[in-house]
Amino acid sequence: MIAPVNERAAALWQAGERWDAILAVLRAEGFSKIDCVKATVDQLRLPLGEAKRIVHDSDAWADIRDSDEAWHDSLATEVEAGAGLGG
Repeated sequence: MIAPVNERAAALWQAGERWDAILAVLRAEGFSKIDCVKATVDQLRLPLGEAKRIVHDSDAWADIRDSDEAWHDSLATEVEAGAGLGG
């Protein structure tokens, strides 16, 4: 069964919408960033890493890009610090 995010993305893609515009519609309709990544993988047939980059760098998600990067940096710091404790 295809998920609602994929159904919506597929309909917009088949209608000729640009992918960034599709991401904006998906977000406006309440789909999460993770949903958008899944739709990007499924509809564009891209590897996960490339799909994440496209969604992260999109205009649709630009307003939270800095906070997402800060969260990622914080997590990486914690992981690195934790790795040093087990030595």
